[in-house]
Amino acid sequence: MKFQEVIRLIGKSSDIQVISESTNHDIANIRLWEQGKSKSNGSTLYFSADAQPTIWPDNFIIVSDCIPEPLHGSPRNLAVIPSDNFAKVFNILQDALTDSSSNKFYNYLVEVADEVKSTEALIDVASQSFNASLILIDRDFRIIGYSTQIPVTDPIWSENIKKGYCDYEFVSEVKKLKSVQMADNSTLPFEVTCPSSPYRKLACPVYCKDAWVGSLILIEGEGTYHCSHKDMLQTLSGIAGYSIIAHSPQLLYRTSNYYNFLYNLLIGTPIENLPEAYRNLKFADTIRLMYFRADNNADNFVKASHVIDRLHKLLPDAHVLSQHNAIIVVSNAAGQPALSDLIEVFPPACAVKVGVSGKFHDIHLLRKALNEAQDALEVGFRLHSDYSVFKFEDYSTYIMLEHLSRTEDISRYSNHVIQQLQRYDEANGTELLHTLSTYVNCNCSIKETAAAMFMHRNSVIYRLNNIRKICDVNLDDPDTQFSIRLSFCILKLGNTES
Repeated sequence: MKFQEVIRLIGKSSDIQVISESTNHDIANIRLWEQGKSKSNGSTLYFSADAQPTIWPDNFIIVSDCIPEPLHGSPRNLAVIPSDNFAKVFNILQDALTDSSSNKFYNYLVEVADEVKSTEALIDVASQSFNASLILIDRDFRIIGYSTQIPVTDPIWSENIKKGYCDYEFVSEVKKLKSVQMADNSTLPFEVTCPSSPYRKLACPVYCKDAWVGSLILIEGEGTYHCSHKDMLQTLSGIAGYSIIAHSPQLLYRTSNYYNFLYNLLIGTPIENLPEAYRNLKFADTIRLMYFRADNNADNFVKASHVIDRLHKLLPDAHVLSQHNAIIVVSNAAGQPALSDLIEVFPPACAVKVGVSGKFHDIHLLRKALNEAQDALEVGFRLHSDYSVFKFEDYSTYIMLEHLSRTEDISRYSNHVIQQLQRYDEANGTELLHTLSTYVNCNCSIKETAAAMFMHRNSVIYRLNNIRKICDVNLDDPDTQFSIRLSFCILKLGNTES
């Protein structure tokens, strides 16, 4: 709002005498001028009864029943209003500026939403206007989008973002908050700060076509949020609803009992807390979980609606759940198509990888299966980054060692043979360690080892005899073979960390 517009607005309800008017600042705020404390801001209009301040702000209205004389060093924009009208004028301007600011922010968000064509990108861009991090969750507390330009530093929500959802314990604690219990069905923001986090938070429901689809979470950062942030968050909530309808319509779909049941199992909801109808749902006798994740273009990966349709065609009896950056498939372990065929469903640019759980027979073990698939993908990709499929049974030993390494030094479990052969090979230019590794990988078969190394079997026997002499080890003992296999796993896992 320009100073000239301010004058016209005041003139509709009060006398006003314009002393000077020479700049065309945009007025965004109004404040009372405190002599010696306030600092002039070109976008702020100041009010004061002091007609002769030692420092004049750029935009100034004197509250006085007469025009003071003389006005030395007066500001470029200066006017006088009667003292009786001060409260009325101040409130009128405050309301007008709030409406103007809200309209500008609304129009700005509409432009952003139409340009980025992504609800997640809208949330990211909008976070800069708040100078605070933002998170969008759906009605099941799944993470839909979050700001990266203003990163989420709250440790609890950072962990939720990493998982892609909020687990049952977290959701239960949130629902106990008094502010959440008292929240109505309006779009008004409310505080959701909890004792376990050092950051204050605001939540604002998001509606689409009068249906509640999720919530926006504003997390206070270095700067304190203020009243205007509540109005801004409510405005963003409305635009987020508009963006979801236009660009993320999958959030509006009604989900089946199977979907809701599986999702609640994944987040850790106790079976006794679920509706009775869920407990009679039928699943295959032998089940397997597949966890698909994209290395690139994660947004396109999850949003590609044809992906889920094609997965259902290949696996007609499967249940498909989508997360912020992953797709989970729960299906009959028998008669599955090749995993490579399933990966081809996804856009090539996404570079999709899949972690596969072990087989299980009780659907209540679904969360355990998800952990297996995620661990297989994480550890397997470290060991074989050029692979696309990572099965838990292929990497279970490495996964066990990886978990163990978080609490202690696993190198102490390594057989002395490994270190001895490393030193010997370095000193003599031999490849005895590689020979031993190939031998145990070939189930201690001399014939298979020779074929794998393109060597004559007598050469393999010669090398193995050398290893026996150098290390004083019985390679025919099953316990020793197991110890050496485990040692090579430790060595390989350690090499990926270094």
